[in-house]
Amino acid sequence: MPVVGTVRFLTRRDQARRYNRSTKTIKRWGKDPRMNMPPEYQLDLPSRREDELEVWERSRVVSKGD
Repeated sequence: MPVVGTVRFLTRRDQARRYNRSTKTIKRWGKDPRMNMPPEYQLDLPSRREDELEVWERSRVVSKGD
């Protein structure tokens, strides 16, 4: 899990563990505009900001409840 300053980034592998999915699923979700995932940043490996993923997670729970 890379850290840049105080911002933590999750690699696709970290995201796969977090959501109990495969790295291929995480990559597919990132390409699907309906999933509206946060942008990926190219560090050593493709990664997303943990804080942006947390906002995305909360938005997914709200949208499922509508």
